[in-house]
Amino acid sequence: MKPRHAAPLPTLAALALLGLATACEPSKPTTPPGTGSPSFSATKSQPDDSAALVARVQQVNQQLAAQGYNVAIEGIDFLTIGNGRPGIRIHQEGFRWVPNDPRRDADGTNITYLFDQSNGVTASGLSAGQTEAAVDAALATWAGDRALKKVTIIKRADSGADPTIFDFFFFCGASRCGGLGNPFLADIVDAGFYPRAFFDAVGGPGGGRGILAFSVTFIFVTASGVPTDINGDNYLDTALNEVYFNNTFGDPANDRVGNPWGIDVALPGIDVQTVALHENGHSLGLGHFGPPPTAVMNPVYGGIRHSPLPADDAGMNALWRSWPNP
Repeated sequence: MKPRHAAPLPTLAALALLGLATACEPSKPTTPPGTGSPSFSATKSQPDDSAALVARVQQVNQQLAAQGYNVAIEGIDFLTIGNGRPGIRIHQEGFRWVPNDPRRDADGTNITYLFDQSNGVTASGLSAGQTEAAVDAALATWAGDRALKKVTIIKRADSGADPTIFDFFFFCGASRCGGLGNPFLADIVDAGFYPRAFFDAVGGPGGGRGILAFSVTFIFVTASGVPTDINGDNYLDTALNEVYFNNTFGDPANDRVGNPWGIDVALPGIDVQTVALHENGHSLGLGHFGPPPTAVMNPVYGGIRHSPLPADDAGMNALWRSWPNP
């Protein structure tokens, strides 16, 4: 992973103040405001083996609040090969994008994404151009799906500035990253291919061997840590989403060399576009389901799937049919 300089963030303080001024706290907040650093409660149904990750996410959310960010990690969803791995949620409520949300520099009612070209090369031999094209194809598929006919998905150019913040806390830190990135360069950031150690840090021991990719969703919160719902749709307000791909697959130096990332490649290879379609499904609000039924959003990789299946369409339609209205 290439070190990148964090972009200047002259608007972050203003965004935090705007979040405080405009946020409508839920009538029954899931987490009561605290007097010091905000606290975040884990979902009651959280599996025991995810407890360490939930605890770490709580710490990160407190660090974000201490640095003046009005965002918090809400959910992480893993796509795996072999056995599935449960994701995490911090609250019971669902979350959705808010049209025209000034806190995330929204492009009106459009949803924006970018691909971090600095992390586009894979150990299996793919170029950044190849992986970016596969991610673009995945987003174009969702953009053209009938369930998203009211939504325009727009690509933003990679300016060279660091567009991510999750990796700072779980992997690179100040010594490697130099600082937090700018989380509002696009709504969705496909961050590229990261080393196995990053996935071990997030997924726990052995996570780097089985996790192909994961999606991280952040929500907006007030200074006291209460999730916001500024448009009154009874969903928490999505702030940003980051997607990370595991570069250990196809790396000749480790035990996943037999499952290389590729383009239109059948098992035992891993198709970039299929994984990107799945992960950006999370970015747009879908969770895991099945199997059965068979779907792009199944939690375990099942080979090439370049088009949403009926279950995927039904889920997307439920999320986006009223857009941009609540």
